[in-house]
Amino acid sequence: MRRSDRYWAGLSSDLMIEQVLMRSVKTAGGLTRGRGMGESQRSQWLLSMPACADMNQAIQELTGVGYYTSDQHKEESIARQKRDREDIMSILTFMKERSPFTGDSSLRNIETGVTADSSVNVDNSKDVGTAIIESLVGQNVIDYTFKKKNQVITLNSKTSIKVDGELIQVDPQLLFQRCTTIANGLFEDISEIFKYELCSVPSSLFDNNGLPRQANKSILADSIWDFDGCGCLETGTNVHHVLDGGSLIHRIPWTKGNSFNSICQAYIDYVKSHYSEATIVFDGYPDVPTVKDITHIRRSKGCISPKINFSAEMPCKTKKDAFLSNEENKQRFINLLSAKFETSNYAVVHAFDDADLNIVQTAVSISEEQHVVVIGEDTDLLVLLCYHAMMHNKNVYFKSEPKQSIQKIRIWDIKKDKETFG
Repeated sequence: MRRSDRYWAGLSSDLMIEQVLMRSVKTAGGLTRGRGMGESQRSQWLLSMPACADMNQAIQELTGVGYYTSDQHKEESIARQKRDREDIMSILTFMKERSPFTGDSSLRNIETGVTADSSVNVDNSKDVGTAIIESLVGQNVIDYTFKKKNQVITLNSKTSIKVDGELIQVDPQLLFQRCTTIANGLFEDISEIFKYELCSVPSSLFDNNGLPRQANKSILADSIWDFDGCGCLETGTNVHHVLDGGSLIHRIPWTKGNSFNSICQAYIDYVKSHYSEATIVFDGYPDVPTVKDITHIRRSKGCISPKINFSAEMPCKTKKDAFLSNEENKQRFINLLSAKFETSNYAVVHAFDDADLNIVQTAVSISEEQHVVVIGEDTDLLVLLCYHAMMHNKNVYFKSEPKQSIQKIRIWDIKKDKETFG
């Protein structure tokens, strides 16, 4: 490197430009202590800026030192690019699990899975707004009144009635309580008021949310146990287990982030470790209405989770209860789990809707040749077994296996119960 090159390389870019300008101005003359720049110096300074910029870039390339007068744009930083990529992947995963681009033409919220009824018209808001604008033509703006009936109806609309021009939300349970309270002072016989319909559903059978009250069937199971309790299996080694698939699904916890293949394998490992020979009977969740629809809604407490388009390799990123509260999700998972059980040489039975009767009929059929133990938590199974079990067949037992407390495990000898009850 020549001496002049080493000189320029040792200077900063700004200092180099300053030196060039100072020499240019001095060459033009007129720059003295105490005097400002004249028009000629100012013109030469402005006209020399492009040349100085080229020299500045050349010096930076020569010295390998970049000089920036300000920070780089935030979007170009490595941390911001990494975060943007994570956000994009989150959106893609969400859309893959809840894709709106399906054959389902219903109006629904892809996050919550709530499907709108026929009265919701928020998707036609443009047409509604156009109709309102057309109704304004030829009208006096001051005298025109917007009518609420012309508003679009959203998913969040609530039931209400108008009293003296004021909209009031209706709570059937509260209305029933107030009517009965007032009736105490108006009628000598309170039963007279019950001749009239005071609410949409009887409060003795339905909760405030309009869903049927849950029957406390466990009291019946406790009474049968207290009347004729059993506590041991007298079957030897030749025993076949019939599992309630619905109870089995809720017994195994899910680890968030595991693939659905891993979740299914956890069920298979559990069955292998607890039952040598087993048949699993699953409920069905068809698209048509069934007698269990209200029960399913009550169990989910009225909350409907979104439909998730998952595959066997996809990780589960939602809570188990929320995932299973959607009937389509549950049916698809049952189909996947059933295929895994069949691959592992387990017999699987699918019911059209409620599986209680299918479980009992499967157990009675197997009891013709083998002792049978029915595994479940539903008291309905105990009652149905007491009715359908055959006295001339092998022994049939009903075993309760709660998912938490092992102290509540009970075993009913169905043939002994039938003999006791007559």
